[in-house]
Parts: sequence; structure tokens; C-alpha cells
Amino acid sequence: MELGQSSKKLIELVRRSYEGEVMLPDFQRNFVWTRQDVEELIKSLLENTFIGTFLIHHVNPNDLPFKTIAIEGAKEVNSNFNENATILVLDGQQRLSSLFYAIYSPNIPLRNVSNPYAFFIDINELLNDNIDDAVFSYSKEHRYYKNYLKSNNELDIKLLKEDNIIPLSFLAKDFTEIWYRDYKSNFSEDQAKKIKQYIDNIINYNILTLDVPISEKPENIAALFEKINRTGVKLSIFDLLTARLYKFLNLREEWEKSFEDSINLQKFSLKNKRDTTIPYYIIQSIALSQGLSIKARDMLKIDDVHLNKDIWTTTASEFDTLLNRVLDINEYGIGNISKWLSYKPMIITLTSLFKLENKDINKINSWYWSCIFSERYGSSTETKLTKDYKDVKQWFMDDNKIPESIQDARELLDNNVFKLTDKKNSGNSSYKGVFNLLFISDARDFYENDKIKFSNNDLDDHHIFPKKFLENKNVDVQYDMVLNRTLITSTTNKKISKKAPATYLQEMLKNNSNDESTVKKILEKHFINNEMYELLKEVKEDSSAEKIHNLFEEFVSKREKLIKDKIKELIY
Repeated sequence: MELGQSSKKLIELVRRSYEGEVMLPDFQRNFVWTRQDVEELIKSLLENTFIGTFLIHHVNPNDLPFKTIAIEGAKEVNSNFNENATILVLDGQQRLSSLFYAIYSPNIPLRNVSNPYAFFIDINELLNDNIDDAVFSYSKEHRYYKNYLKSNNELDIKLLKEDNIIPLSFLAKDFTEIWYRDYKSNFSEDQAKKIKQYIDNIINYNILTLDVPISEKPENIAALFEKINRTGVKLSIFDLLTARLYKFLNLREEWEKSFEDSINLQKFSLKNKRDTTIPYYIIQSIALSQGLSIKARDMLKIDDVHLNKDIWTTTASEFDTLLNRVLDINEYGIGNISKWLSYKPMIITLTSLFKLENKDINKINSWYWSCIFSERYGSSTETKLTKDYKDVKQWFMDDNKIPESIQDARELLDNNVFKLTDKKNSGNSSYKGVFNLLFISDARDFYENDKIKFSNNDLDDHHIFPKKFLENKNVDVQYDMVLNRTLITSTTNKKISKKAPATYLQEMLKNNSNDESTVKKILEKHFINNEMYELLKEVKEDSSAEKIHNLFEEFVSKREKLIKDKIKELIY
């Protein structure tokens, strides 16, 4: 794509934004700059400092390539706002929106504040060349700001003049008249010249623009924008597709409808309707099922033949149905999405596999657990998801064509390469996988004798050999490994903290009428068998550090074997 170059007055782009001639493509993110960010921009303009280039697209207002949105606040401050876009700002939104906000002062809160703000320039600080203190802002609810208001809520220029303050809102129109009528006479000739030069730096500030030709294809523009966007929160492909397909399908509207209609989608997205990751997964599942690439650069090319309202509705429904299974804690042991789900993108392949007529549930589950414990999706996610879909689909038709993902996991286990002794990071998929198995096993709390899945939001990954106990006894072991962890309620965890295993086992016995068989059954669900139970009974308050160390190592070795045997059951 060949880009042109030109320069434009920034304030003219702001004023044309007010009129509706300069707008944003719908895939742009919200205005997210803070009050401090806006102040820093104004300071840069006063000093005539370079603030970067803008990427703009000249468009025909009667044949727009994307759905458009106004600069935030434009429709509020201009009751006669008329959408007539001739320029779309592809990169530079935050800077343009910031100056617009400072000049037109919409009653919209900025990020991290609850009230709208107004921005001012202190003339006395300008005269001292103290730019850092020359720009300031007041909440519109603050008494200092209200002191400058007349009875009709307009700024009182008389009071502002007395304090040598210029509101940025005075730049919304020609400032020359205000300057000569109200301000200039307050200063000497040299002072007036200096002040006016600073203000003119804002009014006459030129930005360098990179110009996309009017004839450029929308998909090329979306791809370019996705590549160059560096403004903080990277735009999702969903946002770009929303803009590109708006003439055929309002993706955002369809997603919001699906979201409102599905409790499962709300759970899976953690009740965040603005998280466009989940609807993008739905679209990727659509592409995967149709044999298309799900890589970002290829997803931008998807058209209304492959993605239309009927296809979206059907797939969103299939997605919702699958989530019934995924979110069933007895099925995959997830329950709490944010804590115990290893790889959200796996839902793309799962949805595509479950919609196949010849699907084999056991084979799908074998693939699922293989990926969790081989930590398959640590990188190259989209490539592996596509390959796995094709491999498992082929496996459905031929038992001898075992997918690479499953062969790899089995090889790790058979050759004793797979280890749990080094799994200490709670974000690791194998670490989470062990806790998934606890949920599936219907593990119960040590003291309350209730299933942990019913206390899912109040669980701690407890140290079986309590951390504080080991530290107090100066036992040098890797106590944070997953093999020394299990799930119990936070209340129980606090009661057990610092105690020797033998001590809290005695308390478990008392809670269960001294019935040792009941205690053993509780522990079995935590992958603690009779041999390990006997080892724990030997870890007492007065045990030596050496003895505790040896018992710990023997315990985790036996527990690793038990958990690995369970994993083999799932993937063979």
C-alpha cells in the first residue's frame, strides 16, 4: 500500500470532528487517555514539541468503507451534529480526542475519574516559561471551577481575566477576538507577544499525516491498522472485522444479543461484554469448521459468504451448548473460569469437533487432557488448534491415525519425561490440570467434609505439608510444588496453617468420630492413598528436620505416581 504524506492543522481536525467531517472507523477503541495524559498533550503543543504522525484515510461520505463513529463527546456538544465523514482517523485517535475534549469540554468523565474535567492555561506561568505548571484542570464539580461560572453556568470571562487564566474552551472558535478584546490590554507589549505566541503554538500546530488513498480496499486498511496500532490496548481482530463487514452484518450487535441470551457466555467471558476475545473465538470456530485459516492475517479476509447472520446465530448456539459441558465441573473440573481453565482458545477446536456428526466423545476428551498435561498451547496457538482439529477429525474416521498431540503426551508419560515436581506456577496448565482432577474426583474439604466444588469461590491451594510448619522447622524442600498442594476451603486452610500433618490428621479424626476409614476416603479423593496417609502420620510437631525432609520427598514421589496414573487413564 502506497501512502501519501501531507500536513494539517491539528485544531482544524478537531473543529471538523465537531462538525462530523472527521470521524473514526468503528473498530477504533474507546477514548482511554487520563486527565494527566490530556494535560501532557497540551504542554507539548504549547512548546511546539513533536507529538507523532497521524494515519488518516480520505473517504467518500456517500460510500464509506467502514461503519463510522464520532469523536467521543462530539454528539453531546453539537446538537446539530451531522455525520458527513470525509476523513477517518486510523491512528491518532487518542491525541485528537484529547484536544477535542480539552477544547469542547463535553460532560463526560475521563478515565479513572468520576466527573468531567475542564482544562486551563495559567498565563502567569507562561510568562515564566514554566510549562509544567501552566496547564491544569478542575473537576466540574469542584468549587474552584464553579467559582468561575455565571448564573447560566457559562464561564465568567471577567473572573478568568482577573486571575490571568485562559480556558482551552476559548479555542473552539477564533481566539483572536477574545484575545484583543479581553486579555491583551492586561499586559505589556512584550508580555502579550510572548503569551500569544504560546497560544498560537496550539492554534497553528501542524501534524504530519500519512494518507491512505480513497481507493484502497477495506481489508488492506484493516490489516495495515492492525499492524501499526501501538496506542496501548491492541485492537482485536473482532473489532476490525466488525468494521469491515458492517454492510452485511453488525457483529457487535449480534455478539451483545448472544451475550445477553446466554448465561454460559456471560460466565465464560467473566461477565465482560466488552471482551471481544470470546466472539472472536466464535468466528474462528466458524472459519475452522469451513476449512479456513484462523490466523489473524487470514481472518481479516473472511467475507459474508463464510460469516453471515445465520452462520453466526447457529455457531453461537453451538458454542453455548458446548459451554454447558465445559462449565460442568464434573466434566473437565473447571468451575471457576479465571482460576482453573488452562487454555481458553481450546474452545475454538472443541466447538468445531463437537459439531461433527461422527464425533467420538472419548477421543475428544483424550485430546483435551493430552493438551493440558503436555502444556501444548504455550505458543503457536492458532497453528496447533488448526492442526489438532484436522488430526482429531481424521482420528474419528481411522483409529490408527492417533493425533500428534496425543502421541506426544503419551510419550512424555511412557518415557518418564513428564514431571510434576517442577510445577509451582499456578498459571501453568499442568498445575491447573491437577486441580481439575480434584474437582472431577469429587474431593471433599479436610474439616468441613463437604465437596470442594460447592465452595469453588472460597478455596485455597493448601500445602499438604504446611509451608509455615516447614519453614519453622528449617526443612529445605520445594514446598510450593503442585505435589504438595491440594484444594480445601480457606477457613480450613487457616486452621491447618503451621500445624504438623500428624496434628491436623488427628483433628480430622475427631471431626469424623475417630473413624479412620472415613478420613482415608476423604484423603483418597486428594490423591493421598494409605501409604501416604501413614507417611503423614509420621510428620509430627517434634520431628527432626531431616526426618521431615525424607518423609516429604517420599510423599511427593508416591503422589506423583498416583496422579500420573490418573492422567494416563484419561489420555489412553
